[in-house]
Amino acid sequence: MIDTHAHLDFPEFDKDREEVIARFFENGGKAIVNIGVDLETSEKSIELAENHEKIFAAVGFHPHRAGEKLSLPTNDDIEELKKLATHKKVKAIGEIGLDYFNYKDPEQIKQQKTLFKKQLKIADEAGLPVVMHCREAWNDLFEMIQSEKNIRFVLHCYSGEKKDTEKFLELPNVCFSFSGNITYPKPIERAEKLAEAVKMIPLERTMLDSDSPFLAPQQARGKRNEPSYVRYIAEKIAEIKEISIEKVEKTTDENANEFFGLD
Repeated sequence: MIDTHAHLDFPEFDKDREEVIARFFENGGKAIVNIGVDLETSEKSIELAENHEKIFAAVGFHPHRAGEKLSLPTNDDIEELKKLATHKKVKAIGEIGLDYFNYKDPEQIKQQKTLFKKQLKIADEAGLPVVMHCREAWNDLFEMIQSEKNIRFVLHCYSGEKKDTEKFLELPNVCFSFSGNITYPKPIERAEKLAEAVKMIPLERTMLDSDSPFLAPQQARGKRNEPSYVRYIAEKIAEIKEISIEKVEKTTDENANEFFGLD
């Protein structure tokens, strides 16, 4: 299986990072895309990728960089991101996007949109896909990407409403990745909403996404998440769609290989 979204450079893995990586590959894992959220983590993602053949990197500024008490990246920061995007093991720009759950006053929203636009330009110029973060900003995100015909997008840890799913499915260059939250049985309303999204979205536009160290699946709830647990996400997708886990694994791997250019 391929984990398309991990943060293995985060301090939660400082004591056993190599053991976690080894466990994933020993248990049938095929590749990991490690995701940056600022310059420091983007550089660390590249370093990890350089040291492991089947780990790849995404580089970018998370929308929290435009939030309260955090400064918008400078022009020099953006230029440095452009340089990082040229590294041979960088396969995407991300994690970028909009977050109105945590940062929703008008100035924060304006700064997030500015930062998002700058990074979309980098992705377009570099010919790289984009890994998107979105919380309570579905309409604005849709408006900002619907005209971007040259960029491929994945909505990471997808949790949109039915109306959002219907809109994004209209865009042929958008894929969806699911995380451990689809395995949570409660609250029932949220579980039903996520199951509905899994059913609506074709398997051919679906990928697996651990979001390690966050959002551990129900089977490891309360523990630190890690890439090995993407199997539980695949099992849940198979259950919801009433298909085999082998089909989920094969198709999501093919999708990840094609989307990120991992082959």
